[in-house]
Amino acid sequence: MKSLKFLLFPFLLAGIIWGCESTNPLVDEMETNSLLGNYDAVLETANTALEQDSSNGLAHFYKGIAYGSKAQQLEQPWEGEELYQMSRESFAEAEEWMNMAEERPDEYEEIDEIITSFWADEHNNAVAFLTEDSLRSTVNDPERYALGHLNNATTIQPDSALSFVVLASTQFNEGDIPAAIETYEAAMEKMETPEIEDYEFLISLYINQEQYDKAQELSLEANEVYPEHTEFVQFLADVYIQKGDVDQAITIIEDLIADEPDNPQYYRVLGTQIYQNVSEINSEIAELYNDVFEKEREARQLSGEEEEAAREEIEQIRNEISELQQESDELTDIAIENMEEVIRLQPEDDEAYNILGIIYQNKAANLFEQRNSIVDDSERVQELDQQARDTLQQSREYYEKAAEIDPDVPEYWESLFQVYTTLGMEEEAQEAMEKAGM
Repeated sequence: MKSLKFLLFPFLLAGIIWGCESTNPLVDEMETNSLLGNYDAVLETANTALEQDSSNGLAHFYKGIAYGSKAQQLEQPWEGEELYQMSRESFAEAEEWMNMAEERPDEYEEIDEIITSFWADEHNNAVAFLTEDSLRSTVNDPERYALGHLNNATTIQPDSALSFVVLASTQFNEGDIPAAIETYEAAMEKMETPEIEDYEFLISLYINQEQYDKAQELSLEANEVYPEHTEFVQFLADVYIQKGDVDQAITIIEDLIADEPDNPQYYRVLGTQIYQNVSEINSEIAELYNDVFEKEREARQLSGEEEEAAREEIEQIRNEISELQQESDELTDIAIENMEEVIRLQPEDDEAYNILGIIYQNKAANLFEQRNSIVDDSERVQELDQQARDTLQQSREYYEKAAEIDPDVPEYWESLFQVYTTLGMEEEAQEAMEKAGM
């Protein structure tokens, strides 16, 4: 769905605190132990200094270094988040007290660099576990290590949108969609202007989790920011359709069509979105036809009141099918009309021809399902069979046109193979099979 934004950042902590000057022996001791890597000793001295003077900004400063450095040294990154949180808090305390001092120490200017150093180290380690096979092979669960480093990165530097983006993408790849949503929401809040792919990713996650109100709100926002990109109109239409408000979906895109009647993308969006809903209805109809077929068989083994009850149940199912079929037919006609508009405006659009082929092929399949559900009416069976084959011929024409425009798309030939086979066109089916590489 979304590619990870991997970037490496060349920040190093070593050398940042060299050259600090102080007349306070406790501060000198903290500096020396920091340079030697004795971070427990740094914390002990810093706490002693703070007991003497809680406003000692340098003591908080060195505590921030010590906590962050200890977190860096952990072999299992998921154990470092608490240490980074304490590091962040210590640096915040240091900044606050240093700002209130009569003379702000030089170390104040180093705080952002040190935090960035910790963040870059964690972010880069996460990227390495996600992308470098040589490193991934050294552990059993490289994604867990990546997630641990990313959680550390977002803890020590919560203003970095990039690490939140990579974290959300990793959570998504691991199947934790709710966590990915929460993380990406945080990432979006940190962006001055989210990119198109940022909106697309989060809207898709909302739809995946059936959070349609949020998807609708974000689609509207994205459409305002990027009005020239029709994918957000498509998202919006999809949301309304998922919410059962097909009329609203149609209205939105029809308004756009009224403003730009020669924009084929709007017709494409309306046609494809409407037909997605048709596909769901047709699947439901197919299941009901299977029920009818089975219940017809069972009814023939019954008699008297049991048979009468079974026939009533079959009739109820057929009435339900009839209502669904009427809705399917109406929506299918709308989808066809709009895809034909695409072809009118773009006569060489092979994808539009392919979509029309799919629509008519599925329409034929629906007729075949209806035919197969009938048990004792051979005349009706023949009538439906002929309707299905006539519809399939229409599908064939559209598929053939798509393949004519772009003969290198195997899917077009696979579809033609299926249609030719059903229509008994054996030579054409063989040729289509070869061109599909089947």
